[in-house]
Amino acid sequence: MKILKWALLTILAVVGLLLVAGLFLPRTYHVERSIVINAKPAEIYPSIGTLTEWPKWTVWNETKYPDMKQEWSTPASGVGAWSKWEGKKSGDGTTKITRADPEKGIAFDLAFNQGGYLSTGELRMEPAGAATKVTWTNDGNMGANPIGRYFGLMMDKFMGPDFETGLANLKAKTEAH
Repeated sequence: MKILKWALLTILAVVGLLLVAGLFLPRTYHVERSIVINAKPAEIYPSIGTLTEWPKWTVWNETKYPDMKQEWSTPASGVGAWSKWEGKKSGDGTTKITRADPEKGIAFDLAFNQGGYLSTGELRMEPAGAATKVTWTNDGNMGANPIGRYFGLMMDKFMGPDFETGLANLKAKTEAH
């Protein structure tokens, strides 16, 4: 009985320590990836500035999530344009364009799980000689929840590879034309 009591107290102490430690972790996270595309912004912008084009280059589409249902605003580009998705594996969410500039890229708000997880992102274009550097970012705030803050530490590992694949697909799509 004594061993069980000590084991239980040890487990509770470890859980308590992890929760307290979580309060000292950063509230925010930042994910960023870039690629250089041999094209002018005018050739890239239609793919990043029109939400109905995103399934053609991002990994977040029906290929990865076969049961995902998507919906887009009309028009699907420009400030205020939005997309929504829903699926068992993909969950639900929305993307809404908040800034659109054919020379510099777009900014957007991203919401998952009926607005339970909010973040902001950009697909920014900058000159890189005769080419264009495209940088994809996502920034979020995990709030006061210590468990959420642990997830914040892993966001780069969760999202980064998808950003890399998406940017590589964008480059291939753009340079093929």
